[in-house]
Amino acid sequence: MANTQKKIKKLKIAIPKGRVLKDSLDLLRKSGFIQHPDYDYDSRRLIFDYEEDDVSLLIVKPWDVPTFVEYGAADAGISGKDVLLEKPKNVYEPLDLRIGRCRIVAAAGEDLIKRGLPPSAASVVAGNIFTGNSIINDDIHNWDDIHITNMNDSDKKLFFSKIKDNVKKLYHSKANLRVATKYVRIARDFFNKKGVPNVQIIKLYGNVELAPVAGLCDFIVDLVSTGETLRQNNLMPIEDVAVVSSRLIVNRASLKINPEGIASLIDNLKRQVEKNADI
Repeated sequence: MANTQKKIKKLKIAIPKGRVLKDSLDLLRKSGFIQHPDYDYDSRRLIFDYEEDDVSLLIVKPWDVPTFVEYGAADAGISGKDVLLEKPKNVYEPLDLRIGRCRIVAAAGEDLIKRGLPPSAASVVAGNIFTGNSIINDDIHNWDDIHITNMNDSDKKLFFSKIKDNVKKLYHSKANLRVATKYVRIARDFFNKKGVPNVQIIKLYGNVELAPVAGLCDFIVDLVSTGETLRQNNLMPIEDVAVVSSRLIVNRASLKINPEGIASLIDNLKRQVEKNADI
């Protein structure tokens, strides 16, 4: 940490409760902004303003972080890309912190996906349920990673092209396709870009995986990390909707009022992110 940091007005940073809290604290600690161990933040307190730290912390719910930053209650924050996509705010997003990585996927029941496929194709599709990979992945470049007996790269590409055609048919198989999700905006944008008409988005606040099992919907759009919850409910990820990680966001007024402090925050976090990537 540069010595000039002590002369800069202390920044307020909103960080999310839950699964990325520990990684967020670790990143801020290694970047030199906070000095205290995790257990010092393990309480019901929501504001931490230790004298020896270079920033004060607001611990808030993940979906509230962008709001705190947009309205200036915090100078900066750490927010998941899923939250920023679902509820866009007027904030500056200078840095991918590369923590809290996961995916938003479109998923459906295994039986629905395999319906109409020849037995050989159905067995390969079923294999994906054990890997957590989406059936359609436009980022597949190394076909050697796709293990199908007695099939060369050209045949693999043709095979997955047929799988993709089958999935497109599923998207258009009903006059009123029902999709359950807590990501209403993201889901609607995804299916609109696919040209899928008459999609009915059903807003749920939890247990999204239960919806297709109970017959509430045809597809879900949800956040997955390992894919274990999908597997336990016989659901399969069809297609990646978005890749998610935590981002540094900054209040636009703070960027002008305290440019040195914000620049120091961005630069030090960026250096630490790059160090973490090299490990």
